Amino acid sequence: MNTAAIKKTEIIKQLSRASERDLDRIRICIDSVLKGSGPTDQRSHSLKGIWKGKGFDQLEDLEKEVKQVRRKLGDSILKREP
Repeated sequence: MNTAAIKKTEIIKQLSRASERDLDRIRICIDSVLKGSGPTDQRSHSLKGIWKGKGFDQLEDLEKEVKQVRRKLGDSILKREP
């Protein structure tokens, strides 16, 4: 686990012990800290085209190929001895 995740987990544990009044004050502090940190990169990332040039475009019937591979894999698994 990275250090940021550990810190967040520790903060969450501490928050569970805070009173309602303290939670309001903590929220104000968090809001002011986050305003000063600037915008975070929340752009959505597209996965379109990640398989381009990998050979899949050369297959005539992709579904048929997938079924054949699954059948071969299933056969090889069933042939294994425990």
